[in-house]
Amino acid sequence: MNESYQNAFEIPSAVMSTAVAPKNASHALQFYWDSPDNNSEYYIYFHFAEIEKLRPHQLRNLFIIWSGGWSPRPFVLRYLNAVTVSNTWPFSGSRKHSFSILKTDNSTLPPILNAYEIYEAKRFLELETNQGDIEAIENIKLHYKISKNWQGDPCSPQAYKWEGLNCSYPESRPPRIISLDLSSSGLRGQISPFIANLTMIQALDLSNNDLTGPIPDFLSQMPDLYVLNLGKNKLAGPVPAGLIDRNKNDGLSLSLCENPNISKLGHVSCKSRKKQNVVIPVVVSITGTLILLLTVAAIWWRCKSEKKDEPFKIQGRKFTKSEIDKITNNSTLIGRGGFGEVYHGTLENDAQVAVKILNLSSKQGSEEFQNEVKLLMRVHHRNLVSFIGYCDSPMALVYEYVGNGNLQQQISAAGADIGLTWKQRLQIAVDTARGLEYLHDGCKPPILHRDLKPSNILLNETLQAKIADFGISKALATETATHALTNLRGTYGYLDPQYCTTGQLTRKSDTYSFGIVLLELITGRPAIITDVEPVHVNVSDWVRAKFERMEIESIVDSRVQGTYKYSSAQTAIEIALACVLKTPTERPEISYVYDRLKECLEIEKFKQL
Repeated sequence: MNESYQNAFEIPSAVMSTAVAPKNASHALQFYWDSPDNNSEYYIYFHFAEIEKLRPHQLRNLFIIWSGGWSPRPFVLRYLNAVTVSNTWPFSGSRKHSFSILKTDNSTLPPILNAYEIYEAKRFLELETNQGDIEAIENIKLHYKISKNWQGDPCSPQAYKWEGLNCSYPESRPPRIISLDLSSSGLRGQISPFIANLTMIQALDLSNNDLTGPIPDFLSQMPDLYVLNLGKNKLAGPVPAGLIDRNKNDGLSLSLCENPNISKLGHVSCKSRKKQNVVIPVVVSITGTLILLLTVAAIWWRCKSEKKDEPFKIQGRKFTKSEIDKITNNSTLIGRGGFGEVYHGTLENDAQVAVKILNLSSKQGSEEFQNEVKLLMRVHHRNLVSFIGYCDSPMALVYEYVGNGNLQQQISAAGADIGLTWKQRLQIAVDTARGLEYLHDGCKPPILHRDLKPSNILLNETLQAKIADFGISKALATETATHALTNLRGTYGYLDPQYCTTGQLTRKSDTYSFGIVLLELITGRPAIITDVEPVHVNVSDWVRAKFERMEIESIVDSRVQGTYKYSSAQTAIEIALACVLKTPTERPEISYVYDRLKECLEIEKFKQL
C-alpha cells in the first residue's frame, strides 16, 4: 500500500474534521465492502487526520490490514496533518473485501478513520506484471548486463512477454513470473541476489554460463521452486543443506553437473535431466551419411510414437510386488482406513516412505486405480504429500513419509503445557488452505478432496502442513465444471450438509470441511462435541452461539489464552463460520479464505511493533 503525507486529495475540511473510532479502544476498526460489479477492479483511499491535540505522552500509531494485503509499515497521525493510504495494485470485485485499521502495541490511542473513497479502475485488455516481479527482473537485467531485447512489461501483453520468461496470468490479478531461463546467456559473476525477489518462480535455469562463487542459500528458501539447473558453470563450495534436503525429500529437480569446484554433493545426482550434447564426428562417406539419416529417422519415429502415447502413459515409478514386500517387510503399521492399510517403510536409498496397500475387497477396480495414479502424478505442491509411485499387484500407492504425525494428534493433545501455539495454528491453517487452493485452482481440471479432516493433514518436523489421502479424491470432469454427482463419501462431522442431502459435490464442500478443521484449530475441540447437554453438537453450532455474544475468549482454546491478538482471533473465527454456512453459494472460495488467514498471521506479526 502507498502512503501520502501531502494534502493533494483536497478532502473537504468538514469531512476531515470528524472521525470514527471503535467502541472498545483495544479493538480494531473493521468494515466490509461488496463491489457492485464482479468484473471491475478498484482502488481504495483511506484518509486520516488527527483531530485532537494530543498530550506529550499520547501517540496514535496505526496500520491497515485488508483481505488483499497490508500497509508496509505503521504510520503516525499528527494534529490536522492529512495522511492518505491506498492500495498499490487494484483489487478485484469478485469477492467480499474486509478492512481492519489497528493500533500498534506502543500506540496509546485507538485507531480512527476520517474518510475513505473507492474508485473503479478503467479496465484495459491486460494487466501489468506484478510490481515486485518487475523490479526484480529489471535488477537482474542490470546485474548481468543482459543484452536480450528486454523492453517494456515483462509479461504483458502475453503474446510479447520477454524471451526466457514464462508467466502465470491469474484472473483479475497482475501476471507473475514463474520461470526464468538464462542458460547460455554469457552470465558472469555470482548468482544474483535479486533472483530471491521472484517469489513465485517455479523453474530457474542458469546453466552453461560463467557463474562463480558459492551457491546462495536463498535458493533453498524459494517455496515454489521445483526445477533448478546450475550445471556447466564455475560455482564453488558446498551445496546448501536446504537444497540437498529439498532435492531428496521435497521433489526439487536439481542439476549441478560440470561445476568442478562444488563439494559435498550429498544425495544430489550429477545426471542432468536435459538432453545431452553429443559430439558426432563428420565422416565424409556415403555409408556414414546413410547411417546418420537412418538413425535420425528412427529417433524421429520413436519420439513421435512416444509423444502420441504420452497422454495414456503413467509417469510415476512402478514398483514390483517383491519391492513392495521388501519395503513393507516388518514395517510399522501407521494407519488404517476404508481403502486399506498404511505402512512405514524405507526405499533402497534410505528415503522413508508411507505405503498404502489397498484392501482386496476395495471397490476401487483396476481402471479406477490407474486413473487415480494418473491423477496423483500430475499434482505437486509443498502443502500436499508427495506421491512417489505405485504397484499394480497388489494395488499399492507409495508416498513420502511425513514424520511428525497428523493434526488430529496435535490438537487433541491433553495438558496445559502441550499443544500448538496460536501462531503455529494459524500457520497450519494457512498451509492447508494453500494446498487446497492448489487442488481447486492450480489443477486442470480441478480436484476435490472430499474427506478433509485433521487426520488427513500431516505435519513435518517444522510443522509444515501437508494434505494427505487422495485415495478418495475426485477430479471434476472439465476445467469449467463446478460440481459432481457422486456416491456419498467422507467423515461424519466434516461432511457438507448439502452434499449429504443432494449427493452433489462442489468446491464449497471442501470449503465446509476446511471450516470445521479451522474451528478445531481455534477451539481445540473435536468436530462433534460430546461433553455438552442435552445432546451432542457440531463445533460450528457451538462456536456460532458464543460468537453471536462475542465470547471470543471462551471460544479460543484455553491453552493459548493470552498469546493472541483479539482482532486476529475474531477474524479467524469469522472466516471459519463463513466456511460452514448452510448454503454452499454463500461460502467463500478457498482462495479468499487463504488470503484472510494470511491477514490473521500479519496481525500477529505486528504485535512486536
